[in-house]
Amino acid sequence: MKRLTSFICALFITTLINVNAQCVGSGVNSFLSNQNNTKAIKGAFSERYCTETINGKQYILLLMRVDKDCNLDFLDKYDHILCQRVGRIVTLKLNTKDLQKFIKEKDIIEIETSRPIKGETLRYATKDFGAKEVWEGKDLAGAYTGKDVIIGVADWGIDYTHPTFYDTTGTHYRILAAWDQWRKDGNAPEGFDYGTLLEGEEELISAGCDTNNMYDIGFHSTHVGGIAAGSGYNTIYKGVAWEANLIFCTWICDELHYMDACVWMRDYAKALGKRLVINNSWGVYNFGTMDGTSIIDEFINTMSEEDSVIFVVSAGNNGDSPFHVKADFNENPNDTLRTCIEFNYPRPYTEDYWGQAITMQSENSQIFSSKIEFYDYSWHKMGETPVLVSDGSTIPEDVFLTSNGDSIIYRASSRYPTYQKPIIDWEIRQSDSTTKYFMVLAITAEQGVVHAWNLNKLAKAVGNTGFAFKASQNGFLQGDNQYGVSEPSLSESCISVAAHQYRLTQWQAKIADFSSRGPNMTQYYKPEVSAPGYSIVSSVSSFSDKSPKPTETTTFNGKEYAFGTASGTSMSGPMVAGCVALILQANPNLSSQEIKDIIFQSTKTDKFTGECPNDTWGYGKINVYEAIKLAEKKVGLVSNEQGTINVFPNPAKDILYIEGLENNALIQVYDLNGKKLIEKNINGETLDVKSLTSGVYILNINNFDKTETLKFIKK
Repeated sequence: MKRLTSFICALFITTLINVNAQCVGSGVNSFLSNQNNTKAIKGAFSERYCTETINGKQYILLLMRVDKDCNLDFLDKYDHILCQRVGRIVTLKLNTKDLQKFIKEKDIIEIETSRPIKGETLRYATKDFGAKEVWEGKDLAGAYTGKDVIIGVADWGIDYTHPTFYDTTGTHYRILAAWDQWRKDGNAPEGFDYGTLLEGEEELISAGCDTNNMYDIGFHSTHVGGIAAGSGYNTIYKGVAWEANLIFCTWICDELHYMDACVWMRDYAKALGKRLVINNSWGVYNFGTMDGTSIIDEFINTMSEEDSVIFVVSAGNNGDSPFHVKADFNENPNDTLRTCIEFNYPRPYTEDYWGQAITMQSENSQIFSSKIEFYDYSWHKMGETPVLVSDGSTIPEDVFLTSNGDSIIYRASSRYPTYQKPIIDWEIRQSDSTTKYFMVLAITAEQGVVHAWNLNKLAKAVGNTGFAFKASQNGFLQGDNQYGVSEPSLSESCISVAAHQYRLTQWQAKIADFSSRGPNMTQYYKPEVSAPGYSIVSSVSSFSDKSPKPTETTTFNGKEYAFGTASGTSMSGPMVAGCVALILQANPNLSSQEIKDIIFQSTKTDKFTGECPNDTWGYGKINVYEAIKLAEKKVGLVSNEQGTINVFPNPAKDILYIEGLENNALIQVYDLNGKKLIEKNINGETLDVKSLTSGVYILNINNFDKTETLKFIKK
């Protein structure tokens, strides 16, 4: 076949660009390589980085990892805007003219662009994990509904006016505030210089919904928020923590702005003295390392450990897609392994579909190489891209012209493995989707294991929907659905949530086909727990024309509002976020890790889950009723030096017996918010607790030269 092409082999070699620095991300490499690329196909690719024009100057949004003792003085040499610092993680905006020099700073351990992100019935589902018993307080110290806990929802498509965000009577409004990062007609939150803070019922109801942004007005955030904390006003579709308060952030769709959203939520909850759960019903596969060590993973881990914020993250919806291949070069040293890339042609699932994005990563520091080969319908080879090595090199935007004039457009970049595992990212499309071509991914390495994921590439960002790798020829690798948990669900400290179906009888439900599976490259299980996520009915936005068909409607303030069905780990995630809110109401002193431990210890297993933990279910199905029982028994963040003192009965009704006291011991009783309720010296072994309401209390005993702290429950 005659070959027509827009490039020659010699030019391939000269356009391979290597950026030598510490650990420079592929997004930075891609930006630098295409800045002066005269052959770039204008408008062909979405940006793999985010820039802003401020006062006539272009700034690129960056994420960095620095040493914990770094004072950031080196930033003063550059035109920059510092955004956030959380532990070793720093976010900033840098004048693009300074980038080439900036990445060589010795204080930078790792640097990457802030990459664009494209994210994606309740009545019986809540029975699945014991919520009803928790609401009723069955054999518990109290009844728990999420009251005094804040659930933060970082998402898009919120209807502030929906009655599910009032209490069950429709009188008390439970959304405290919302930060719409896209909105430009109001004041930004304190400490930020963009977006609009909406606070209080009047402002939120007046705004109606979040801003029509690059993803239009959706319903996702309304549905998610309703699952976690909707009152179900005048319907049976009550959420898990239906008396919790909520804060929402409609965030600009990249990593830096998401991290801003988390910092704002943390600070807002701290100012009110309330515990915070952040729900993330989204995930992608191009945040860097798929092993839980990316910049955003460390950001989440640091905030969890230092600020006790609990992150709940959906595991992903690629459980039924063979979108992953594992190329094992320990068994095939120095070989070239191939697999065929499936495209979403000829009928893409969305108008935003552009082509395919291939993310590749080594399991260790072993460098590997890859290329894309083009074949016609008879499997005659038409050509190939140059070989890209995972040493920080890039292939700028280029095009291959076929014999009939169709164009195959591609670009690629890699990350040099001086700090973490090497990565290569490919983006590829064909201009005429009706013509049959085969695109083949070829991978070569001396040894080690290389993973690859085949994701849809959208016009605005990399997507999160997987498409198949196929063994279209003898010896090709066949795709599988393993290693399917997305980022940031791989963060060690977050709770990674799978999805299962549910039946009217408890616990008898299988995993949802779409729920992403492990294993993964982390040293811990992901996903970690499962919750109902199949055909969940919840609130939908009255402002969106993309909402699902109503299952039920209700009228509030003269307007009709709907509840509709959706499926996904986007739905199972807020189930767990609501459960965390119930646990925190029962014991606000629990650390993030203690919350995780309690959830994992109390999970339910059955014939569907099999022996847990495993790569599908994690530790099993969430069981909030049993989790609450454990939470009531734990002291949590209060010190608990158990010694010679015993208290009984526990739970107590009127009298608490304290065994092991010396005479004239000082007794102090606190509630879980730290308020002192009783302080007295006693010379016996009984304490009158009739004046206390039902609940959990902290007992502090100064027993001469020793202080002990215990917990007891008042019936």
